[in-house]
Amino acid sequence: MPAQKGIIFDFNGTLLWDTPYHNKAWNIFLKKYSISLTDKDIHENMHGKTNAEIFKYLFKRDFSGEELQTLASEKEGIYRNLILTDNFQLHDGVTDLFDYCLECAIPIAIATSSDEENADFYYRRYNLKKWFIKNRFVYNDYTFNGKPEPDIFFRAAERLLLEPEDIIVFEDSPSGIRAAEKFGAGKIIIVNSAGEDYSMYTHQVISDFETAKRLIKIDIEDSRIVEWE
Repeated sequence: MPAQKGIIFDFNGTLLWDTPYHNKAWNIFLKKYSISLTDKDIHENMHGKTNAEIFKYLFKRDFSGEELQTLASEKEGIYRNLILTDNFQLHDGVTDLFDYCLECAIPIAIATSSDEENADFYYRRYNLKKWFIKNRFVYNDYTFNGKPEPDIFFRAAERLLLEPEDIIVFEDSPSGIRAAEKFGAGKIIIVNSAGEDYSMYTHQVISDFETAKRLIKIDIEDSRIVEWE
């Protein structure tokens, strides 16, 4: 199989296993607006989507501008406070994998549906500048279509100076997986962070990053990912 040369990671639910925190934040937010959803509703219809798409789904109308920003800031503020209160960290093995890629000169990027406010929060809180230059942390800036459209992956690929077929994408949400498929990623790795059923997919599924690190075989000489077991 062709060698992959770089990696794009989704963030929420992939590197930061924060699905319960988002669900709790949404439940606190939705209670205020007398909306009731199950965790399954949230996972299938909201995870991986932009805030504009989420609020349209919840309230059955379009939002934009200041109104959208007000709602988004309210919900995300609840979420960030939960993260800070519990001192919640990147999942075990993530930073080891980042170190491994850095040592071997494998270019990596993040492509997240989070907005700029959350992206800045993550970048500072988790000291991501150690592994990612700022423009390789690609977030939702409302200038492109959200997942399941592949726009964000194309933008991240441009920042890596790589073609889609040269890239491995790590994802967890159905919308993100579909976006990676439309993008034409050389390989898609599904991170099962919430005990979901991914049997409908043919992609590799992992449940920890020590496994991911063991699976990746890197040719140090030309800094290319050459094989997946």
